[in-house]
Amino acid sequence: MPRKHPNEMNFLEHLEELRVRILWILGAAAVGTGVAFFYSGRLVELLLAPGGGKFQYIKPAEAFVVYLAVSFIAGLVLMSPFIFYQIWRFVAPGLLPKEKYYALPFIVATSACFAAGVAFGYYMLFPAMRFFRSFESDQLAADWTLGSYASLALRLMLATGLIFEAPVVIFFLARLRIVSAKLLTSKWKYIIVIVFIVAAALTPGPDVFTQTILAVPLLLLYLVSIAVAYFAYPKSKPDELDGTPLGDAEGDDEPRTPSPYAG
Repeated sequence: MPRKHPNEMNFLEHLEELRVRILWILGAAAVGTGVAFFYSGRLVELLLAPGGGKFQYIKPAEAFVVYLAVSFIAGLVLMSPFIFYQIWRFVAPGLLPKEKYYALPFIVATSACFAAGVAFGYYMLFPAMRFFRSFESDQLAADWTLGSYASLALRLMLATGLIFEAPVVIFFLARLRIVSAKLLTSKWKYIIVIVFIVAAALTPGPDVFTQTILAVPLLLLYLVSIAVAYFAYPKSKPDELDGTPLGDAEGDDEPRTPSPYAG
């Protein structure tokens, strides 16, 4: 059966389209996890490196669960281009024809940002774990469990991976005229406070040094987002382009309609 145009689909058909995309994403995540599991031994070694020393596991399945969780995060990074492609397939029908050419840049940018964020979260573990190890003494010994350390490390890496998607999100919000470079610039005081709150929440430790290490790249992402919003925000008025109705502007084959998936 040929696929309907989004404007001809009812609410249930939109939900069906969303279900299909989610199934593709889950399938890709499963495949990526399976492939990464073959290298899980090496991946776990890399994950444990910032912690130093040896780790113990006190539950029978604890080590297996950690190996599986590490494989899952690695699988997400491995399959991120396909996953973001499925997200694009879901939102693309609501875009203008010329905007659909953003597909390849969108997939490359989101995948690269996610991988960079995960990598940054990993390297953040080194100063954080050195701080926690600094409390060791003749009376105190760090005897961490594998599960507790891996949970903390993976949550940090996943969170930074998602945060690094901010410039891509800002790009689309700017294209939709929801945010602008002027708006982001005018709220700089609040954003700086929010950045340090996020850094404090994500940092696995109370030391200001480690929080600052995380806050600096977040502030750089904020500056990058301002630049992205400046170039992405349409320079014309919302309802016309150089005196021509938006739907009749050069390069537009059809008037813009609200995204069929936006509620």
